[in-house]
Amino acid sequence: MATPKSLLPDCGLYRTTKPLPDHEEAVPAGVLVYFHNHSDSGLPVVMVPDHNVHNRWHFHGEGVPFRGLSWADSLTKLSPEGFYVLRKALAFEGGEWPKGAIVQLGYNKSGDPILFIAQVRAALDENDLFFSDRGVGVTREQLALLEPAQVFAEPIPAGGHSSGVH
Repeated sequence: MATPKSLLPDCGLYRTTKPLPDHEEAVPAGVLVYFHNHSDSGLPVVMVPDHNVHNRWHFHGEGVPFRGLSWADSLTKLSPEGFYVLRKALAFEGGEWPKGAIVQLGYNKSGDPILFIAQVRAALDENDLFFSDRGVGVTREQLALLEPAQVFAEPIPAGGHSSGVH
């Protein structure tokens, strides 16, 4: 019998706090996952990251289905990957980023948050913002400094590759 969707957490990024029973090697404790509270089988599924492009994880495949409602309740919800503005200055070992800076939020495979600051690179001919693939690890408490930024994304051309879940 499938678990009622209304009793499960919302779909999205999470960090595991316990290994998934019967799938401990594939989905151990302390890893980044994408949780779906539904699937074609009617069961919730969890997916581990496949690869990272532009500081965003991509999740592919069918995922691992499970029945344990208590395991789903053990997941820690993570803020969405994407672009934010700093509400106040962010100090970290080796520097500080000013209030109002545009940053990109990403995660490592352990679900620890990483921020990447927007930069204008003078050597480029285009008027693009650049986000390095090397960021600054921050605490979960520091995520309270982030205000979501609205960024327009161009439509993906046919056959192109998008971020997220596939």
